[in-house]
Amino acid sequence: MRYAAPPVGSRRWAPPAEPPCGGGGVTDAGHFGSACPQVRPLASTGLPVGQEDCLFVNVWTPTLDPDARLPVVVWIHGGLLHMLSGGEPGYSPTEKLAGDTDLVYVSFNYRLNAFGFLALEVLREGSPKNSSGNYGFLDQIAALKWVQRNIRAFGGDPGRVTLLGQGSGGTSVWTMMMSPLAKGLFHAAVDMSGSYVINATLERAESDNLAFLKKTNCRDAGCLRRLSVKQVLQAVPWQEFPSWAADEMMDLPVRGRLVGPVAVVDGYVLEAPPFQVWEKKGNHSDVPFVVGTTEQEADFSPAAVNISMWTWGDYQWFVTDKLQSFSENLPKDALALYPSSAPCPTTDRCPERAYTTMVSDIRTTCPNNDLARRAAAALDSPVYRYVVTHTPSGPVPPSGDLLPFPSRFSFHRLDAVAFFGGLESVLGRPLSDRDQDFQDLITRHLVTFARTGKMEDAWPDYPAATALLSNSLTAVRDYSAARCQLWKDSGLDAYAWSN
Repeated sequence: MRYAAPPVGSRRWAPPAEPPCGGGGVTDAGHFGSACPQVRPLASTGLPVGQEDCLFVNVWTPTLDPDARLPVVVWIHGGLLHMLSGGEPGYSPTEKLAGDTDLVYVSFNYRLNAFGFLALEVLREGSPKNSSGNYGFLDQIAALKWVQRNIRAFGGDPGRVTLLGQGSGGTSVWTMMMSPLAKGLFHAAVDMSGSYVINATLERAESDNLAFLKKTNCRDAGCLRRLSVKQVLQAVPWQEFPSWAADEMMDLPVRGRLVGPVAVVDGYVLEAPPFQVWEKKGNHSDVPFVVGTTEQEADFSPAAVNISMWTWGDYQWFVTDKLQSFSENLPKDALALYPSSAPCPTTDRCPERAYTTMVSDIRTTCPNNDLARRAAAALDSPVYRYVVTHTPSGPVPPSGDLLPFPSRFSFHRLDAVAFFGGLESVLGRPLSDRDQDFQDLITRHLVTFARTGKMEDAWPDYPAATALLSNSLTAVRDYSAARCQLWKDSGLDAYAWSN
């Protein structure tokens, strides 16, 4: 169903507008609408997919009784703010999930990449707030307003809405928590593996994005709005600086090498960097908040494609090569905290596990520990933290853009795939007992949170404990504290995932 007017022509790079009434007619809503424009894979040679007329919302519900007032879970898909949609198989709600959990689920598409997040001074003309960029976030806010207006007709309770997002969807979740424009539109939030860094100024982004403008040969907004979808996508600086493809975010950082900003602090959607909003007790949403990551996020798409063939000597060489740009002693200190353990049976893929854990700690685990700590200090509502430590019963084969690498450990998206009941599909075989226990565990806890705004007693608030989720829940204190302290002391917190 449409939640906003097609963002085409003069509406390209403008806030979402109300959808057309349709003259009282009936529209076929029995299939997903088009995905928003994107390229797959993220490269100048990627294949264009989707149409600009893409602002659709999807609902899965066990009942159409408006008096049922069931809790509502609103899913915000990930994909680096560049790709995917609200209807990806295995990465979105299902009829079975709605029936089994007795909740209402909503997903939606929002504008992506340059169409959703291009900040340029020439696009400020005609802007109601003299701003540019963050159009995709404005779409998300429009979708949440649609939920408030309409979800009772689908059996949902507009007073019990939980946001659930993964990857850049998780980034979107806590951006919504920070935006005054989204206040009152939801009542709890779950951030799965979102970015920690959202601090780029509008001026910096507009300057960096001149690389896009140069490739189009345009000088004004009118020219930009006349470009074809393909021309816009080809002008995005995917690999060249400021790289939007963010290839290196799945590897150890090199000093001074950062990706270009996508989301920006525009003074409108985001009035200030999120942590400043919390510190100054700004106009944010104080709702129960879950911060989750997986132990080997980088196993999703490691930068070194031959990583599965590494020896311990290869591991030590790669760690030293990457980290010596920060300090002479850092590689030695890092290897001591993520040690080699010879002899190592080949089937255990030990160097791969150690390396992807190290990358993941720097890019997501430690930054999200800090995010949860800051949230717990700023919010009156409860804050919870989890790390998925479950290792699937066998290798997960590549599955297109959803899972581009044959993952073996607790990979990026494992929590979302399990929650949506898609673990058996991505494994390509029946679940083991441990796989099934993990899938049941994360589903039970997230459904409990959506219903009550709290976790069960076995899962204490943060910072009292972090929940480690495998085939059972283990509550631990100060998870990965020594490792995280090393990265913080070495200045690597600046290299967390950013959007």
